Amino acid sequence: MTFLKKSFDEIRDSILAQITKGVVNEEHVYERGRTKHKLANTPVKSIAKVEGVSGGEHIVLQGGVDYRLSGDMLEWMPEGSKPDERTSFYVSYVFGTPSPLTDMNPGSVVRTIVEAVSREVEFLYEQLNQVYLAGFTDTATGSALDLVVSVLGVERKPAERAAGFVTFGRSTAPAEVQVSREAHFYDGKPVCELTNAPIKNITDVQGTAEGASKTFEQGVDYAPTEKGVQWLAEGKKPDPNSMLYVDYVAYEKVRIPAETRVSTYSNVPEEVKFYVTTEERVLERAPGGAWEADVPVRALVAGRQENVHAGMISVMPQPLMGVEYVINREDILTGTDQESDAELRERAKRALEVAGKATLVSLEAGVRGVEGVDSILVEDMPDGVRGVVKIIVDGGDTEEIRRVIDDVRAAGIRVEFLRPNPVHIDVILTAALQKGAEPSKVAKEIEAKVRSYISTLGIGEDVVYSRIVGVAIGVAGAHDVSEMTVRAYRKEAEEAVTSIKENVKIVSEERALVRTVNVLTKPWEEKKPA
Repeated sequence: MTFLKKSFDEIRDSILAQITKGVVNEEHVYERGRTKHKLANTPVKSIAKVEGVSGGEHIVLQGGVDYRLSGDMLEWMPEGSKPDERTSFYVSYVFGTPSPLTDMNPGSVVRTIVEAVSREVEFLYEQLNQVYLAGFTDTATGSALDLVVSVLGVERKPAERAAGFVTFGRSTAPAEVQVSREAHFYDGKPVCELTNAPIKNITDVQGTAEGASKTFEQGVDYAPTEKGVQWLAEGKKPDPNSMLYVDYVAYEKVRIPAETRVSTYSNVPEEVKFYVTTEERVLERAPGGAWEADVPVRALVAGRQENVHAGMISVMPQPLMGVEYVINREDILTGTDQESDAELRERAKRALEVAGKATLVSLEAGVRGVEGVDSILVEDMPDGVRGVVKIIVDGGDTEEIRRVIDDVRAAGIRVEFLRPNPVHIDVILTAALQKGAEPSKVAKEIEAKVRSYISTLGIGEDVVYSRIVGVAIGVAGAHDVSEMTVRAYRKEAEEAVTSIKENVKIVSEERALVRTVNVLTKPWEEKKPA
């Protein structure tokens, strides 16, 4: 059954007609050659007024001259005036048994009461309409859509927190710790690991060899390592099951506790993005003399808005003892927003196609349903080879994607699963500003818009020069883009591909990732006529 919503005017006029047995301004359309118009409510007792447009002017037509009542129809008189062709005219009339309530005009007591009731009835119709729409995939929204698609076993993907790695470090060695006569039991192993590693230097090793006390010689009997004492094959060793005592100098351990907060930097507190470490790590010696530790982190807040690019995380709200800096050397772009209604509808419509299997549509839908999958591209017969399908996926768990592919693919079809190669995009543009525009504000908004555009590009989608210009001049206060350079960096290429007024071509196995956006501003100079 189809639900038909009624408007306020329809409800009001219907109630007034039933109470007063009178209809005000029932609309009809005049057509040349048509002599009669049937009125909606019967039996019609009398016509009170007919008005319309004739000769381009509003007129009130006269009963008995221009029209007459013929049964339950309005009939035009042959010689009378008539409305203009294809214009609306309005009939007010009385039908049925006359009622003592006859005043239907705006402002009357009856009409005022009826309009109040009609407004409430209209609200109920609106609620019923929402209930009706909530029962269909194409029109349901929010929690109602969640319930509709649940019958297909489909659930809305929640927002995911961005996760990646940051590097904690210091440029100099940590403080030294002097350890005296640390006791160890010699068990015959080639290395005796000391308690406080890493080791800087071993100063003395004493024990028992051949039943007598002995001071072992460095370089002859043992060699120091970062973990402890390594016994040399040609040197003497302690007696089995004897005790040895070691004096040494170690570096103090600089620990990065779990739940340590780091953040981006901004003069506006609301724009700061916070991350927290998920594991404990210890600084270790790195090439070049620095001491560093790569520590996994995740965003405190879920959503794409918490994603950060390389170098943006640089602040420790509570500095750690012995740590001089923190930095994210790679982009952290794994945060995703909650699945929108449109995305959920599309995935639900494909759910049954997945059950059918053995089609490209079912393969794409199955992989797209894996949590965390952000973009996907499916190619049938790449390079013209039959029986081969190439699927390129960004995001999602690798093993889960492989499992879905094996479940959905047809027998005899080989599916090549690949990850897209990143193409890092740098944009440098100069925006001409309208008079009175605030340069820093406009530049910041342009940067955000350009980043948003490139971030939404899927696998194999080109970076379109005109689209960047379009989003830039769409910012309030920006008049034009006078200069723009787009550089694309590929890992295998030694030099960047620079585009001045051309699109950046992205092939099917690549995906554009925005890295830096530098926005310069200058006043707009209107050209004066020569």
